[in-house]
Amino acid sequence: MKLSIKNAFLTLVIIIFSFTGCAKKPCLQCAMNPEQIKEQESNWQNLNYKMLALYKQGQLKEAIKLGKDSLKFAKKIFGDDSLKAATSLNNLGELYRLDKRYGDAEWHYKKALAIREKLLGRENPEVALTLNNLASVYFAKNRLTDAQNTYETALKVLEKSPKKDDRSLIALVGNLAELYKNEGKFLNAEAAYKKLLVIREKSTGKNDLNYAKTLNDLGALYFLEGKYVQAEPIFQNTLTILEGKLGKNHPDLSVVLENIAEVYKKTGDNVKAKIFEERVKNTRTVNNIPG
Repeated sequence: MKLSIKNAFLTLVIIIFSFTGCAKKPCLQCAMNPEQIKEQESNWQNLNYKMLALYKQGQLKEAIKLGKDSLKFAKKIFGDDSLKAATSLNNLGELYRLDKRYGDAEWHYKKALAIREKLLGRENPEVALTLNNLASVYFAKNRLTDAQNTYETALKVLEKSPKKDDRSLIALVGNLAELYKNEGKFLNAEAAYKKLLVIREKSTGKNDLNYAKTLNDLGALYFLEGKYVQAEPIFQNTLTILEGKLGKNHPDLSVVLENIAEVYKKTGDNVKAKIFEERVKNTRTVNNIPG
């Protein structure tokens, strides 16, 4: 049983930009004219651009060093409790999370969260983002109750915010669905996947590859529960979307083809199972993939 389709699906993103704001404490920004402020903001943004570029190049350790520089710069110029310091804290926390330094990640997320809640209020997308990231650390540390509570709080914050965007909502609902599945809370997971499908349909339509990925995840959940009759049409729908977008011989189709074959095996329809197993073999042969 294949639980995922290969495609570009990022659940967590590093946010570079934040709102412009001065900290409550005196800072260098307070003594600057507008042109100087603009210049220093540009310098700070450039540090973040370089940090993100290093991360994308796989140079995580170097990115962390630059993330530290960004934080020091933000604190010095804009203040310890500024929104830019919060953004740098969040970014550095994300890099630590990716480096599996979960203690450091948690500390930085909590510092960022405190600043954002204080300056932006609790019903703000940046607050929801930090809560989402913090919950992901709890998830990685197997603190599932803390993760669930924090994800659910983040979702409530984001849904109340008039400034929410679909990308953030998709990431958060997707993370929550995966958590519920890992906890064995299948009804909650099913509701979350269905909610995610509604959001994706509204955002990109039913023929999008990421919509297909969520369908596959829902089908895999049904399979895990032993609901094979419900899983089969979900996987078939997924296959139709992928064939329409990628063609009938694309290697990514093998994931869903295998899933459908497994469903037919479970329901005792070995003839159909064999048909889809042959399609998997043909797909691998066409794409020179070892069997």
